[in-house]
Amino acid sequence: MTSRSLAPLALALVAAFSGSAFAQSSVTVYGRVDLSVAQQADAVKNNEVRNGSGSRLGFRGTEDLGDGLKAVFQIEHRFNADDGTQSKAAFWDGKAIVGLEGGFGRITLGREDNPAYALSQLVADPWGTDTVASNSSIVNGRIGTNRYSNGVNYRFSASGFTFGAQVAEADGNTPASGVAEKRPYSLGGAWTNGPIVLGVGYENPADEDDYWATINGSYNFGVVKVGAFFGTGRNGSDQKARSYLVSATAPIGQGELRASYGELKNTTADVINDRQFSLGYHYALSKRTTIYADVTHEGRDNVPDNLKTTGYDIGIKHNF
Repeated sequence: MTSRSLAPLALALVAAFSGSAFAQSSVTVYGRVDLSVAQQADAVKNNEVRNGSGSRLGFRGTEDLGDGLKAVFQIEHRFNADDGTQSKAAFWDGKAIVGLEGGFGRITLGREDNPAYALSQLVADPWGTDTVASNSSIVNGRIGTNRYSNGVNYRFSASGFTFGAQVAEADGNTPASGVAEKRPYSLGGAWTNGPIVLGVGYENPADEDDYWATINGSYNFGVVKVGAFFGTGRNGSDQKARSYLVSATAPIGQGELRASYGELKNTTADVINDRQFSLGYHYALSKRTTIYADVTHEGRDNVPDNLKTTGYDIGIKHNF
């Protein structure tokens, strides 16, 4: 057999083995661009074009290692779509993880959402802590945070139940108190059974005595889904905090009507840190594109005269 006749055979073998290798792994490119014309509440008068939610570009992938074991990774960049700048100091601020997944669950290392936020705080807010109507300060109590760097992360899901645990290095993580003294850790759990969703979360951001514990639940009646949230904890200055949030969402046409009312109180000083009522409608033009309008009113003690108490946004979000 001549070298010329061997060439097509070699190419065919290379193609066959390459196809086999690529079939065992996959990489997905995804992202979001979300902009709105908005006025933030509890802020100076400034009608602006701003991110409605975190605009992002991400890559996630898996590799089949056999016997039910997979290698996984995910990296996600956050940016300001209004001017193209990087939104945070960290380039891969959204996520930067690598790990293994199998029957035992999923173990990853790196920057990841903490389970108390992902399984209890985030799902309790009808806006998912996005847009001017975000209830982030109420669901995190101005104590917790949404993700930690330098973390060891574990997730397990089965029969409608999800459990998550995370412990991270003190380096690279600054809690709401501004003082990092030890390794932050977070625990979370969620249970879904038909129309019922329940969740709990507990995180210790850094200080010896600070913590934020939450519980949430919702029931979907079909015509409307109602939810409730309660949080309690102590910040790094040894002051106690308590919050609650009640919410409702209802499908209307191709969209969803959203409403919530919540309050965050510093019970040590007997001061209302945040009191917020929000209302919005998000309309799906397609599976990927949504237009929305929200209005929110925030109130707290001693609001300066130069700050607006009512905010709004009118925007468009495209996922890809």
